[in-house]
Amino acid sequence: MRNQPLLYLLFFCAFTYGQKKNQLITGQLFFDKEPVSDVHLVNKNTNKGTISNDYGLYEISASIGDVLEFSHLNFITEEIIITKEILAQAIFKITLKLKTYELEEIVIEQKKGTFYVDPEIMTGPAVIVNAETLNLPYANSKKKKDDGIVQLSSGAVVSLDNLIGALNGNNRRKKILKKISTEDTVLSKIRKFYTDDFFITDLNIKPENINPFLNYCFKKNIITHYNEKDLLKLTSILMTESKSFPQNKTEITLLQKN
Repeated sequence: MRNQPLLYLLFFCAFTYGQKKNQLITGQLFFDKEPVSDVHLVNKNTNKGTISNDYGLYEISASIGDVLEFSHLNFITEEIIITKEILAQAIFKITLKLKTYELEEIVIEQKKGTFYVDPEIMTGPAVIVNAETLNLPYANSKKKKDDGIVQLSSGAVVSLDNLIGALNGNNRRKKILKKISTEDTVLSKIRKFYTDDFFITDLNIKPENINPFLNYCFKKNIITHYNEKDLLKLTSILMTESKSFPQNKTEITLLQKN
């Protein structure tokens, strides 16, 4: 029992080390439901920092009790104390507050025209200056009506040939092909946005099945969520659909093979 105090000390040191162990935090910054990029993040306990990307996403190491500072030229600086609840979140979401600046009072006067004459210095009757008084040649001319164009009620100007062309079968086929090509491009961007490790390790998707898996998730509107930069919803859908995705499904239906 002579070594019992030493055992207590070793246990306390190990417990303290475990409590202060750094963990990688993934977060996303928003303002008015829109992601905020170029936000500077600093862990004030370790003096290490990072910057949020175009989607408001960032990664930074921290442990319980550390203080994270979020600063941006247009937003109020925030300080967050890391708790075990924050460390347990898959994506730590923060909404920033916009800075407001109080301006000095100003007086807006009515804009004065080129021929404005100050009444205080005016000595005679007002002189009217326009095209007629200046005897310009176009003073009494009127704009001719152009009967060569067709204007819709919305204000758009179209020709009959273009209107017919927009309704034929070839044009409709081109629109469908363009839509498919656009969707294929967005799926490719989603494929590149997430790392292979995310699909293989986190979602348990085989490397050869990553593209078919994204096609499998197409019906869940993942393209819409990506275009709207709702990455939290997009990630949640991918994680949910990976549980029901048949690994023997290897055909490529929309996404081009990389």
